[in-house]
Amino acid sequence: MLVFVHGMLSNADVWNPFLDYFSERGFSCKAVNLKEGLNLRKVHFRDYVDKVKAMVTEEDIIIGHSMGGLIVQKVAEETTIKGGVAICSAPPKGIKFSGRIVLSSSKYALKVIMRKPFKEDYSYIKKYMLVGVEEEKAKNIYEKLEKESAIVTYELGMNRIAVDEKKVNCPLLFIATKKDRLCTPEMVKRIAEKYNAEYKLYDGCHHFFCDNNWRDIAKEIYKFIMQL
Repeated sequence: MLVFVHGMLSNADVWNPFLDYFSERGFSCKAVNLKEGLNLRKVHFRDYVDKVKAMVTEEDIIIGHSMGGLIVQKVAEETTIKGGVAICSAPPKGIKFSGRIVLSSSKYALKVIMRKPFKEDYSYIKKYMLVGVEEEKAKNIYEKLEKESAIVTYELGMNRIAVDEKKVNCPLLFIATKKDRLCTPEMVKRIAEKYNAEYKLYDGCHHFFCDNNWRDIAKEIYKFIMQL
């Protein structure tokens, strides 16, 4: 089975085009809704990892976007899976977001301290996640984004999630997009090198679902899966 894991601020629906693409090619697919059934005021990154771990087997392949890409790495470290794909992946401990990102995020410190779920404002999302997306489409995407756990936001932003690459025994594929200012191509390449994994670069921004670039990425994932 292919298990799809969304990123921060998102939900399982973002994977619908991928579910159709791979279902048409004979794969059993499931998209996880990470926040479902959890209290966002209390949820930690570990809760998301445990939710995914509980539903996968050694025959499954996990495909994650952004935070979901880091979940792929953590699940691969802690259990046996057939393979993993991380698209525009958030970094594990030791590979940091740019200082610009951390500085821009500092204005949300009070929400983090109060453990109040939130989503970043439109200007932040447009600058880092929706680079090159036309205004009307970008605003429509923003409206569909959901609040995220302040605790999880802090854990990722402060680079608290460690992964021991020596414990990862399955093949991994890392995919970056050229206009991504959040999880930059340079950073994603460094993550791939941590695992001596395959790395690919495609057109698009962090939220690559918003145009036809997702098809090229889906084809790359299909090629990777067929080699496992």
